Amino acid sequence: MTDTTYIKALESTGRLSEPAIKKAMQLLKLNKGHRVLDVPSGTGSHALWLLEKYPDIKITGVDIAQAQVNYAKEKLSKAHKSGCCEFIIADMNKLEFADNTFDFVWCCDGLWPGPQEMGCPAEKPYDILKNLERITKTGGKIAVLFWSSQKLLPGYPFIEAKLNTTKSANMPSFYESTPELYFMRTPEWFQKTGLQNISVQTFASDISAPLNKVNKKGLHCLFDMFWSASEAEVSKDIWNKYTEITNPQSDKYILNQPGYTGFLTYTMFIGEVVK
Repeated sequence: MTDTTYIKALESTGRLSEPAIKKAMQLLKLNKGHRVLDVPSGTGSHALWLLEKYPDIKITGVDIAQAQVNYAKEKLSKAHKSGCCEFIIADMNKLEFADNTFDFVWCCDGLWPGPQEMGCPAEKPYDILKNLERITKTGGKIAVLFWSSQKLLPGYPFIEAKLNTTKSANMPSFYESTPELYFMRTPEWFQKTGLQNISVQTFASDISAPLNKVNKKGLHCLFDMFWSASEAEVSKDIWNKYTEITNPQSDKYILNQPGYTGFLTYTMFIGEVVK
């Protein structure tokens, strides 16, 4: 996948997750002048949404991908918010900011444990969290968010359940055998790294017909992300039915159905830095 194709996919799926992410941002209570670290910053959407809600903060966006940093800079410039935000290239495993630099850290879909060759941004979540704690001021907060669930094939619960048992649908958790490193146990990570006053909340994005072209494109990106490699792990009947209902040329195409509804959720974990 080229950089351009990947960025387009991130933008398409980001449209679907936007309502859930913005609901989470409502709870942050950022104040004027707060310095916020957005890592990984991706295409810049989260930085833009944060500035829409909290226009008087200053954001530093960090991403390891040059193409995404360039794209984010252009996006914020077009939105006339580039003066409130800077983007730099860096590996979140090796952040070198000075101690007590930030008032708040926003880390969405960036702390998935696992090897980087599998596409996991965080090889060692404990080390990353300790470093984030170091560069955050006493009393500051660290927010870690994960995509936590979805229902995308309404009317076909058995097919979706079968597909969700496959390896590709459970990446990277399938390859992580240590139960404590499952993302929903993030509060344990926080406790082990010294964060206090931990809170947890889940937010939903609802998806419903009629779907526009952008919604459909985003949903197809999600279908590919979760199930494109699942054919060998399900029965032929299951796979044939799945390909039929996700084929835009089929009269059974699920995204054209007037009763289509789905959802996805993000779970946010917040911990306070106490030194």
